Amino acid sequence: MAQSTRATARLLDKTEAEFVERTQRAVIVTLSDQDLRELGMQLRQRRDKARDAARRQKREMRGKAEPRGARPASDNSGTKQKADALTGALKRIGAESTRRTEKERGPSQRSLARKALAAKQRQTARERPTNRTAGEGMRPIGNPKAAKSGALNDAGARPAMMRAKIARR
Repeated sequence: MAQSTRATARLLDKTEAEFVERTQRAVIVTLSDQDLRELGMQLRQRRDKARDAARRQKREMRGKAEPRGARPASDNSGTKQKADALTGALKRIGAESTRRTEKERGPSQRSLARKALAAKQRQTARERPTNRTAGEGMRPIGNPKAAKSGALNDAGARPAMMRAKIARR
C-alpha cells in the first residue's frame, strides 16, 4: 500500500529519506546511469538491513530468538513499513532503468502488440453506434436470376403446386 510522504519520512532516518526522495519521478529522470546504480546499491543495503531487523524482531516476539536488547521486541510493524518504503523506492529505480534500456533498444514486440491492440480497440469504439436503436438495419438484395414469385416455369414450382393440389383433396 502506498504511504504518504510524511509517514515515510517519520519511518526513515535522514539519509534514507534523502535516498527515497531521489527516487521520485521528477528527480530520478535527471540522475545519470552511474548515480542510479549507486543509489540502487545503497537502497538495497538499507532495505536488506531493515528486512533482517523486522524478521529478527518477529522471531523475538514469538520467543524463537534471544532478545537483542534488554527486552524482547513487542512490535515490528515500524521496521516492516520502513522495509516496504525502501522496497518501493527500489521498484521505482528498477522501472526507471528498464525504461532507459527499452528506450535505447527501440520498441519491443510486446510494446508494439499493446500499441496495435489499443489502436484496434479505439477503432471498434468509433464504429459502435451511440444509441441502442437499430437504425436502417439490413436491406435485402434481390437475386436477378430468380423467377418472380408464382411463375410456373421456375424449377420446383410445378411439383410444389401438385403437392398442394393433392393435399387439398
